[in-house]
Amino acid sequence: MRAWKLHLSIVLPLILSVGLVPGARAENIRVLYFPPWNISKLPLYFARDTGIFEKNGLNISWKDPGSNDKLLTAMKNGDGDIYVVSSNQVVRNNITGGPVLIIVGNTGYNYSVFLVEAAIRQPEDLKGKKIGTAEAGSTPDLLTRLALRRLGLDPDRDVTLVQFDEDRSVDRAGGLLSGRVAGSLVTAEAMYELEKTGDAKKFHILADHKQLNIYAGGGADYAMSAAFLKSRRPDAKTFLTGICEGIAQAKKDKVKALEFVAKTGRKNDPELVEYLRRLYIEEVIPSRPYAKIASVELGIQMVAPSIPAARKLTPQDIIDTTLVQELEKEGRCNF
Repeated sequence: MRAWKLHLSIVLPLILSVGLVPGARAENIRVLYFPPWNISKLPLYFARDTGIFEKNGLNISWKDPGSNDKLLTAMKNGDGDIYVVSSNQVVRNNITGGPVLIIVGNTGYNYSVFLVEAAIRQPEDLKGKKIGTAEAGSTPDLLTRLALRRLGLDPDRDVTLVQFDEDRSVDRAGGLLSGRVAGSLVTAEAMYELEKTGDAKKFHILADHKQLNIYAGGGADYAMSAAFLKSRRPDAKTFLTGICEGIAQAKKDKVKALEFVAKTGRKNDPELVEYLRRLYIEEVIPSRPYAKIASVELGIQMVAPSIPAARKLTPQDIIDTTLVQELEKEGRCNF
């Protein structure tokens, strides 16, 4: 009996140390995320900062590469298993020979509306008008041109595009206020400033991002390496389960949601923080983190001018919705 106890005292710690019993430390999952500040990542931060991933048995290391260039290098090097980024970055990685990434989910995008003078009630009224945009070829310019086309207008023939020196939406909103332009795409923060001053009443929302089917940026596309999906699918599903729980908590816990929004650099304006929290919770962040085809289509369009081979891709080439579908059937994404 004494020898048996001695043997057990030696073997049991060894078993525990190599993780052969329940509760042992899980294999590490490397998550890279960029940009770090976008509100569409709110579910991710809830799951991370409240211990949801750990509760579900995951062991995750987190890394913010710090810039787009460093992110793309990290993607090419295969430095992550999961990337929480924008679809255009995934497209660029895949088309230039990086390890294949598959987009399995999304929790949001950048809110925007096409704002016009109050007298303009339909797209045809914009013909012959000046429209605010940014530097030719920039993301705001691409989105402005796309919005005009989806409104049935030719951006090169039907309107005159006026470039602003800065890419910032607030500058284009300023162009509306000054009468320099009759319309422009503006983002949530620019709308807040207009509503705060009462100037929003001078204008009319001709269409929002949903009507335009423009789901741009946000850095909240969840891409996983094909190798990770193949070898660790249960972990992949568990990670998305955490995102589902994060969505539910973000919608329920107003106090913590406000704390996160404030961390994005808006601490000095509590009203703006609440405005953005409410807007993103009600209008942007979905109840289920399904990948958005329209977002990936836009990502392909953004990359194609500089890398023509991207035109050969379709969203279906880099999207897999089966993980979220399975989670719903299993009751793991119904919080």
